[in-house]
Amino acid sequence: MRKFLVLSFVAAIACGGSFKDRSREALPSKDTVAMGSPSSSSGATSMGNDQITQNSTAGQHSAFFDLTVGVSATFNVGAAVMLGIVESVTNSEPTSCTQTSCTWGPGHGPFDYNDYKLVVSEAGDGYDWALSGRDIHAAATAEFTVFLSGHAVPGPQKHHGSGNFTVDFDAAATLPGPHDATGKMVVTAYSNVGPAHLDVTYTGAKDSQHAGQFNNIVYSYANNNTGGGDLQFAVHNTTSQDNFSVHSRWKNDGQGRADVQGQGGGNSVQLSECWGAAPFLVSYFNSSITLNFPPFGGPVSGIESACAYAPADFSSKTAP
Repeated sequence: MRKFLVLSFVAAIACGGSFKDRSREALPSKDTVAMGSPSSSSGATSMGNDQITQNSTAGQHSAFFDLTVGVSATFNVGAAVMLGIVESVTNSEPTSCTQTSCTWGPGHGPFDYNDYKLVVSEAGDGYDWALSGRDIHAAATAEFTVFLSGHAVPGPQKHHGSGNFTVDFDAAATLPGPHDATGKMVVTAYSNVGPAHLDVTYTGAKDSQHAGQFNNIVYSYANNNTGGGDLQFAVHNTTSQDNFSVHSRWKNDGQGRADVQGQGGGNSVQLSECWGAAPFLVSYFNSSITLNFPPFGGPVSGIESACAYAPADFSSKTAP
């Protein structure tokens, strides 16, 4: 009997332990689902700007390095806020479990505006999950509002795997508390097993530079085995009908290149900018608009042979 119990215990560990542990360890986290960006081991940082304010000239700080970092940060911050709630909820024990499902909550922290509930259920190759909220002052019979849901396929480590998830910022905004983001962000595919990649479609995003305007955005990010990365994103301003896309590539030391094309204000443009490692100065700039027309126009500056990548490789992405 003792030998049987020992073998049963070992078998249980080999099968991944209890459902609650397997399911919550499969869920994505804010630290494992994120876009990388060009940086340097020297600790240098970008200006943190997601708006281009000048044309590029060799020897100046790279505006498109800043744009690449800013776009990555915008996604990462929005995803981190929501996935952080999931992590907080699952730090406690589930309220109830069956053999194929666990529910955490409802419950809230000392500074929360809402009660949160997370339901994780076994589904196919992984787990379906949904996070919902309800005003902490609402009646016990009031409905919960789902604002974050997805499907997670477990990998070999905690919170490392693949799957998809949707963040409904508009649904979240119906709950009490401060809200700034708008629209719906659908992470159609993510994987952080091996080189990370993300594919994202974000519709109805508030334009941070133009009050009252909204954007639809698509992202495609891929890391590589040497620590560099590749980010394509396309933006469609649904108010002005402007469209542009960017393809940024960078190496482990931070040097990189951005190729941009777009239409807006009756003009179309293609341009390329390369930058070196920290302090991320422009090494080459070329634009189809040769007039000094910031941020997209200006004369050729620098030499393309100084680029980490050549030739130009414009994005194939278009936003809805």
